[in-house]
Amino acid sequence: MKNVIDFLNRIKKKDEVVIIYNNDADGICSCAMLDKLLTKKIGKKSFSISQPMPMDKNLIQKIQTTLPTKIIFLDLAVDQQQGILKKLGSICDILIIDHHQFIRNMSSSSVVHYNPRFARPRVYQSTSYLVYKICNEMMDFSDFLWIAVIGMIADYNLKDSMDIVEEAERKYSVKLKESLFARMADMIADTRATRAMTCEEILELIEKIEDPKDFEKIQGSEKMIEAYQKIENETTALLDEAEAVSEKTGNLILYEIKSEYNLRSELSRKLSEKHPNKLVIVYEKSSSKVKLSGRNQDIIDVGKILQKASEGMNAAAGGHENAAGATLQLSDWEEFKQRLAKLVG
Repeated sequence: MKNVIDFLNRIKKKDEVVIIYNNDADGICSCAMLDKLLTKKIGKKSFSISQPMPMDKNLIQKIQTTLPTKIIFLDLAVDQQQGILKKLGSICDILIIDHHQFIRNMSSSSVVHYNPRFARPRVYQSTSYLVYKICNEMMDFSDFLWIAVIGMIADYNLKDSMDIVEEAERKYSVKLKESLFARMADMIADTRATRAMTCEEILELIEKIEDPKDFEKIQGSEKMIEAYQKIENETTALLDEAEAVSEKTGNLILYEIKSEYNLRSELSRKLSEKHPNKLVIVYEKSSSKVKLSGRNQDIIDVGKILQKASEGMNAAAGGHENAAGATLQLSDWEEFKQRLAKLVG
């Protein structure tokens, strides 16, 4: 953490800072907090770019149009796309704050790479948790604890973040998973799923909020509330269908989702809560590819299972022990399913 703080302290007003963040609630909340810190510290906002994981191939062209002197990656496994890092490392200094399973520590003379898994490989702390701890070391950041909490809840696993959970439950007098913050975490996911707002618009809305109790008064919040209601109805119907028609083989549950919304991650989470001992895979087929989200409550290492099942294939797979995703060729799907079934038993 000291190297991260040193990096942030070296940022001056003359610097052009680009923050590249994962396009989920954890990434959005992490970016909101870091942008608030830098705005207070240097007096100007950063330029931010949302990205899926793996990141887009045209990312470098997007970045180069801004002529950055500092680039900060949040909640992105940049070490799994080392080509991007090598090209960018030659033009500016880079900070990576991440919590995914890693391939290697990319720290160098121009790169600071921070991931708590370097010291404790199985620790699970969301990027929102990490960014809040960093910001709070640099200044009193308690007014923005609620932003960290939303990102943490959205990332689901709180077992290694209980210090912040307890601080938030005392401060706001709530149980986090039954609170407004949990609903806001769902709203971010649902707004993304319906494409009612872009990640950049959600980020801007969060940064406008001074008190989370005033959320519904902020322009744009009505879009998030409508998306939340729409997705709640959709997922209820899909869960009923999944229970009836999903493929079940040993410890593996496979469900092909057909929806106009991107609900793979949300549905795999809810199915996994009903089947905690199983590996749940929710997938969608296109003309040439299969995209999937996998979940397990705490028995199967989903990230490693998906990586192992896709070895030798033209595929991208990875994530966490409890939640991970993959994209592979449709032609490899049957082989991939057979490998999964063998791996999980």
